[in-house]
Amino acid sequence: MAVRITKSAVNIREKLAELERPIGVNGAALMKTETPQEAFSLIGARNRNRIINGDMRIDQRNAGASVTRATTDSNQLYILDRWDNTKNSNSKAYTIQRSGTAPVGFTSSLLLTITSTNGTNSSTDYNIIRQYIEGYNIADLMWGTANAKPVTFSFWVRSSVIGTYAVCLSIQGQGNYPATYTVNSANTWEYKTMTVPGPTSGTWPTDNTAGLGIYFDLGIGSFYSTTTNTWTYGQNVFGGSGVTKLTETNGATWYITGVQLEPGTVATPFEHRSFGQELALCQRYYEQNSTVQFYGGYHISFIRNGMLFQVQKRAAPDVVLTSQTNSAGSSLNLTVAEVNIMGFSYTQNSVSESYGIKFKYTASAEI
Repeated sequence: MAVRITKSAVNIREKLAELERPIGVNGAALMKTETPQEAFSLIGARNRNRIINGDMRIDQRNAGASVTRATTDSNQLYILDRWDNTKNSNSKAYTIQRSGTAPVGFTSSLLLTITSTNGTNSSTDYNIIRQYIEGYNIADLMWGTANAKPVTFSFWVRSSVIGTYAVCLSIQGQGNYPATYTVNSANTWEYKTMTVPGPTSGTWPTDNTAGLGIYFDLGIGSFYSTTTNTWTYGQNVFGGSGVTKLTETNGATWYITGVQLEPGTVATPFEHRSFGQELALCQRYYEQNSTVQFYGGYHISFIRNGMLFQVQKRAAPDVVLTSQTNSAGSSLNLTVAEVNIMGFSYTQNSVSESYGIKFKYTASAEI
């Protein structure tokens, strides 16, 4: 007996049109992933970003105030939390601060403004905005081995000087990779991404020391520069050869925000953590407190007390006490006695009337 099977008609044009439906930015990113680990990182996991304070919101030290860097300055100075400026004494002068000028989706950026150029950079000049990533936070990348993983670096930048710039991933004297990006339009926010292959050579610490440095090259001489977009080894390098030097243009401005470094070959949307989370991550390296008050007995001859940090530190920090008075307004001279990663103790001898104790403190365990 013959059996007839009927089937509803299929509109081929409609089916083909469905295949062309847009999948969105995140869908496109998912389709570009090459491994299950990359896909999981994109759709199912937090803590992708190895940069801390990449959106430049946390500014414990300066609260948005401008910091002046003179031509003669030659030291490392932290500006925003986790971001420092390093320069030499023959270099340029500029100011750095947190700015409210930011691209859509962000509220803050780091702004550097050139105030004195003194001509072109010398071969040994260096002017850097930098963040060190703790070794614990890059251990899973397995850098320096045959299984080294690639990373993707992304950020928003705005500059008054167009040109090709460099940002260098490096550990001094080990591996160096100056990746390039181009500022195409002056005074316009532009989104940049670059993928860096994992280095199979070099020693990359995986403890609480500096595991990786991120160096934004704003004016580095040839002595500290190397070939861009490739790994080199055994040099002390901060930047790239033949790139634009912002510090050679008086009045030039450079903004940066939304900085993200993540495993894999896909740049995902910036990971916005809560303010409390970001602050706690920053406080592992630096913490300060407004006036702390303790109330004790009267007419005592010796003070000894302790203070717990808000967050456990990376290492035993340098603790500085300021604004030390008793509650009656008399000055005190407290001495930091013991310090560890959890807190510190302080003492003072020859105290006739302590009343309450008031002081401010900073605790720095920066890399």
